[in-house]
Amino acid sequence: MSSSIISRRNAVKLTLAGIGTMLAASKGLIPTAQGAGHFMKAQTYKDNLGIQLYSIRQQLLNNAGGAFEKLAAIGYQHVEWFDVTSLDMLAPLAQSNGLPITSAHVLSPYITGNNLMQAVIPDDLNSPEKLIEKLNKYDIKHLVLSYIFDDEREHIDQYKTLAEHLNRVGELSKTAGIQLCYHNHDFEFQQLNGQRPFDLLLSELDHENVKFELDVFWAKYAGLQPDALITSLGERCALLHLKDLKSMPPTLATTHTPADEAQFKPVGSGIIDFEKVLTAAKKVGVDNVFVEQDHNTGHIFEDLKNSFNYLQTLNIK
Repeated sequence: MSSSIISRRNAVKLTLAGIGTMLAASKGLIPTAQGAGHFMKAQTYKDNLGIQLYSIRQQLLNNAGGAFEKLAAIGYQHVEWFDVTSLDMLAPLAQSNGLPITSAHVLSPYITGNNLMQAVIPDDLNSPEKLIEKLNKYDIKHLVLSYIFDDEREHIDQYKTLAEHLNRVGELSKTAGIQLCYHNHDFEFQQLNGQRPFDLLLSELDHENVKFELDVFWAKYAGLQPDALITSLGERCALLHLKDLKSMPPTLATTHTPADEAQFKPVGSGIIDFEKVLTAAKKVGVDNVFVEQDHNTGHIFEDLKNSFNYLQTLNIK
């Protein structure tokens, strides 16, 4: 989350205003939807690996069609969207490369409407109902709140309000056949006004309507064992983000401290035990897992291939 070609913080202008308008003039784009194919979950996660498209955010701007082709050639089976404003422009390209969209990320304004940047959300996505309609258009079955801004998590009571918003949107989503999830970073595991926000969310969120997408990197970075956390969440853990951590920080932070870019490693090249992670995921019935790499060495497709190949070697009991 520090400086990169497009950091997650800088990517806000992409995920709110949208990369779709930036790509409209690009050659080779298919402008109309083809309809998403039905997706069947494979028996093992390594046979059914998804990819979070934030990993290739720059490549989507440069050559979206070529990027999807490379992901499919590696062996990824489905994708998780990171910019819903680009669905109409880019979803057909993903689908034409055999990559159905099984999940989509949104930032907090799409759920709460509380942030000033909510004003730049396109008209066809400016309410939860419209967002759900868009996801259904592409047969997307998971909606994930990916990040909340600094000023939305200054006091524990803000998480209580967030839980109310999530429960409301979660009920709407569930009725439409879509599972709403919350994606963690490290700050949910740090004390705030005498309580861990993650514990409050566990208590306040509806068990069926709002589940969790556990990011194992951030859980480990916060000092937790990801496989134990998956087990404790049980059926409330619907999705996973798989990315590796180079090493633990010297001391655990008491406030959110962005991890250095060098800490983000391809799966299998850091300290996380992914065999334990996926074994726990299988036991609790996690729906889908997505490889993600926030930062890379400049060879992102090589990194994503290395992650894919490593996961093929695991013996998931």
